[in-house]
Amino acid sequence: MERERLIRTVEAILRSTGYKTARMELRGSCFEIVASRLFLLLFIKVTTNIDTVTEEQAEDLKRLAAFFKASPLIVGLRTKNAELEEGVVYERFGVYALSPETLYDIVVENELPAIFAERGGFYVRINGEILRQLREKHGYSVNELARILGVSRKSILNYERGDQAVSLDVALRLEELFDEALAEPLDILNSRVEANLEIVPETPLEKEVFERLKHLGLGVVKVKRAPFNAVSKEEEFKILTGIGERKTRSTVKRAEMVTEVSRIVNSDGVFILQHTRTEVVGEVPLIPKKRLEEVKDADELIDLIEGLKKEIKKKLFS
Repeated sequence: MERERLIRTVEAILRSTGYKTARMELRGSCFEIVASRLFLLLFIKVTTNIDTVTEEQAEDLKRLAAFFKASPLIVGLRTKNAELEEGVVYERFGVYALSPETLYDIVVENELPAIFAERGGFYVRINGEILRQLREKHGYSVNELARILGVSRKSILNYERGDQAVSLDVALRLEELFDEALAEPLDILNSRVEANLEIVPETPLEKEVFERLKHLGLGVVKVKRAPFNAVSKEEEFKILTGIGERKTRSTVKRAEMVTEVSRIVNSDGVFILQHTRTEVVGEVPLIPKKRLEEVKDADELIDLIEGLKKEIKKKLFS
């Protein structure tokens, strides 16, 4: 119940400022919410305890963010040791994590946080060049400033070069000493991450489908923890690609989720099954692998997907 309430809260925060959202109902998924507004796209993992997010889920989250030029986020209430502090940014396997209150501050109040948690303490990044200018303007040597702050000379030099984060208490003393804000805000909604996009398929069927898609000229990125098995693209055309043996209730549920996600990320979806008849679930065509093998290139596959979607719309409105 606590997790369900948290997901609803995150959705409400986003929608209150004009975000379109889609929600996933898939156990173990790398994200629960995808949201878009103007030029912003977010993939969000929602969990009460951010320490329960696995490395596999985080890596998938980063892959999706890199593929779609989106920002990955984790929203939670606590770690295994403590509640998440408002205004503080945490990290899990290279993905920013924050409380719903901090998300509200960012999205609704337009207040970017500057404090981040690391190694059991709170830190900020400061503009090193401004620090150097202020130190010189006020007539402090590196050694004098180090002595006042109770840190080493090397730390001051590292701060000024931008090579070292500053503990929160030192940053507050600096701002009090110079009467100037030095902490640099973290642009959470425009964060970009590095991701390993070269993930091998997990089953012989996935391998066959991936090879066929690549042969058609599409780039393919494997995703393990999502309602789809891969994301594929040809230039600006992106496809959420599901793969399976046959149509099941699980397949239908996943295809329905892909329909919702595709509307938010402005892409198409397709499920390629070993055994199935050609049909459409939601706005996602299910096509047999044999039909994929008959397709000559990426353009023909795109035309096939679009044609099947148009057919179903005609039936609905006729």
